[in-house]
Amino acid sequence: MSMRSIQITEERNEDEEDDDNTCCNRAIFCNAALRKILVTDVISACFDLQLTWADLFWLATVAGMILLVWAVLYFLLGDVVLPGGSVFGLLLLIVFSYALGWTLVYIPWLHLPPIFGMLLAGIILRNTDVYNIHDELGPGITSKIRTFCLTFIMVRAGLQLTTTALKAHPMFVMILALVPCTIETLAVTISCRYLLDFPWNWSFMTGTIVACMSPVVTVNCMLTLAEQGYGEDKGFTSLLCTAASIDDVHIVSLFSICFSFVFSNDDRRTEWWSYIPGGIRDFLLGLIVGIILGFALAFFPHRNHKHAMWYRIGGLTLASLMCTTAASRLAVTGGGYLATIILSFIAIHGWRLLTVSYDTTPFHKAFYFLWHFVQPILGGVIGADIDFRNWALLRFGLYFACVLIGISVRSTTAFLTTLKMPFTWKERLFVAIAWVPKGTLQPHLARSP
Repeated sequence: MSMRSIQITEERNEDEEDDDNTCCNRAIFCNAALRKILVTDVISACFDLQLTWADLFWLATVAGMILLVWAVLYFLLGDVVLPGGSVFGLLLLIVFSYALGWTLVYIPWLHLPPIFGMLLAGIILRNTDVYNIHDELGPGITSKIRTFCLTFIMVRAGLQLTTTALKAHPMFVMILALVPCTIETLAVTISCRYLLDFPWNWSFMTGTIVACMSPVVTVNCMLTLAEQGYGEDKGFTSLLCTAASIDDVHIVSLFSICFSFVFSNDDRRTEWWSYIPGGIRDFLLGLIVGIILGFALAFFPHRNHKHAMWYRIGGLTLASLMCTTAASRLAVTGGGYLATIILSFIAIHGWRLLTVSYDTTPFHKAFYFLWHFVQPILGGVIGADIDFRNWALLRFGLYFACVLIGISVRSTTAFLTTLKMPFTWKERLFVAIAWVPKGTLQPHLARSP
């Protein structure tokens, strides 16, 4: 190819790229000035925030989708979607959660995760009496909503589990996954027993609830940093995401056992050891169901099917939702989430093992896309459960002290687990901070039926 041909090709590619960045260059019926506007052009700038035409296109898209959803719901459900209806209030909660969550993300210097703003939106609507989710929907429906949304967290946690990290640093991953949360559980248990005067069984269950870390914040932040190239030389993303997933499996298993301690229906059983079989039953049931469904998804449909990827995404979603909803219906506390993590882990590794050079990226992108829409629902509903007017202000300091003790012990333990790893002191501090986030699993476990 001659130099002239190469130059013409490059100019053509540049023209096509510029054409893609215009508002409507090929639509000749539009005004000429509008056709030449680039969506990357800045309309206005405030502090370090810049509003572009692309942002306006995105806002118009979101607003249009919201109106379409409202219209569809109105024609299906009727007046309950109008202002004052229960469904309208839920839709308002979701929209406000989405807007506030992603607005706070773009505030310079803060770098807040979207789930924070979504929780805050629910808190604002509940405590200003704009929307009382319990009066409108009832605790049963809100519990089902949380179960549905939390399933996608467990699926993403299972997809992040990797055998590579376990093979490279098995002791570090297992210690980081099991020790900090166990130590925090014990610290919170003792604090609740002696500061709040809880019975021992309630103290242990509270310890397992508080000790859960947030896979939403930790995994999402790690993936964002990995996309920017941070921590890739030492495999930070793989190590911490795997440890975070195992952490959730471990603590949910402990919670299922402690739940049996507190809410056993057999009044004749008074010895503490008589409650353990129920928790072990839930753990084993979740383990067995997760393994069976994971292997089934790995082999069916056949890998040569032309739409195998879409069937696998659909099967993984439906199998996970079946596990969590069935566990909620049958009161197998924690077993459904354990099964979801295990079946996701087995399925993704089965697909990788059966196929040469298998790319798991489409699955991560698909569930991230689903989570993008599910996250404001979960965050808003959890926030709407929090009513500060029902808090005992005199005991708030004691509650805060128990949580602070648990976080301090957890962070210190996580920092100490890195001493034998080739990390810098900044990387050790990062691990300790990464093990702090909470707030997504706790509200659901605290309200498990």
